[in-house]
Amino acid sequence: MKRTVAFIALLMLLLQISLQQTEAAADSLKPSNPSDDLKHLKDIVYQQGTMLVELKTEMKYVEKENSVLKTKMAKQIKQGKQIQGNMEDMKNKVSAQAEAVSSTKSKLTSEVEKLKEQNEEIRTALANSQTEVKTLKKENTALKGRLSTAEGDVASLKREVIEHPKVAFSAALKSTMGSLSTTTNIVYPVVITNIGGGYNPNTGIFTAPSRGVYYFRFTIMGLNNGYNTGIYMYKNQELLTFLWGYNYNSYGRYISGGFTLQLEIGDTVRTQLPNGYILYHQYANTNTFSGFMIFPI
Repeated sequence: MKRTVAFIALLMLLLQISLQQTEAAADSLKPSNPSDDLKHLKDIVYQQGTMLVELKTEMKYVEKENSVLKTKMAKQIKQGKQIQGNMEDMKNKVSAQAEAVSSTKSKLTSEVEKLKEQNEEIRTALANSQTEVKTLKKENTALKGRLSTAEGDVASLKREVIEHPKVAFSAALKSTMGSLSTTTNIVYPVVITNIGGGYNPNTGIFTAPSRGVYYFRFTIMGLNNGYNTGIYMYKNQELLTFLWGYNYNSYGRYISGGFTLQLEIGDTVRTQLPNGYILYHQYANTNTFSGFMIFPI
């Protein structure tokens, strides 16, 4: 562009000079020597021709430069259109991203609200749990106290069990007994159990080795027709019971009884067969006498 402006300025200067020379030539067209005038005119024409050639050369150069500039300008216009297209694409992308951001923001806002609600629910549940934990701690403390008491009771019971003797026995007849002319102690020679040694298999008498509460039980069997089956039970000299039955049809008849007794050391418990009565022995211990200590006192 600068060269074009310079070329136009040069062209204007040459035209001005040419006009000045023409005016000078006109002023000088006074009666003079014709040959000198002709020569002078030829010099002017030659100078103008030379200037014209230079102007043509300069014009070609300017035209070439203008062509290059047009090419550059076309490229720049094309690039401008591409940039404009890219700008439109960028605007569309930015708009789409803005919509996506707005949608994401809306979703995040909704999620945040949900999380807040969940957090509030968790806080409430946590507060309830803490209350329950406090309650459970109180209950646990109470249970620990009860457990400690129970452990103490168990330890006390263990000591009592260890310190007090264990007493239990069970014995049976090994043959039929009776009929006898006098009332007689029933001796059970078959000893099944005799823990603590309180039962004497030679006399049939149980003697309490320790003060406590005991339970005693007996079972007898009768089968002989025309005879009674019966039993007395004594604590020391005190008659506790008299059970009996009459046998008349050759069917086995069983009689059982039992007592819970408080005994002191040395107290005795025994059974007796009344005179004229029969205890029938069959098999599998049909006549038995048993007892055990429930607890010491």
